[in-house]
Amino acid sequence: MLSGTAGSNTEEYINTSTLFGAINRAILSKDFKGGKVKNLFGSTELDFTYADINGVVTLDISQAFGEVTLVVPSDWRVEEDLSHFCSVVDEDRCYNNRGYSSNKVLLLKGLSIFAVVDVVNFV
Repeated sequence: MLSGTAGSNTEEYINTSTLFGAINRAILSKDFKGGKVKNLFGSTELDFTYADINGVVTLDISQAFGEVTLVVPSDWRVEEDLSHFCSVVDEDRCYNNRGYSSNKVLLLKGLSIFAVVDVVNFV
């Protein structure tokens, strides 16, 4: 069984690839810029609880028969521009309206085939 690899990551960018495996990663950057997630029969969990972004940040997701779970703070807005085929994006977050900041946007782009993207506040 092959597992996931973190690829060449810096504090600001992430690049993950998973084939029949799993990646669980906490993003700690206070100036996260985006990255790429690739899944084929894999699972990737990215926890942004202690991260921060400025403006619009793009996360490019390419997956087939996989699952991506994103733990996103309640003051970030999540927008999606994914191409779907038999897949779903499920945003199940509680919002804190007092701390909501419309200038923090995580934009999900890419392709999802027979797959799931879960956006949550906590795991």
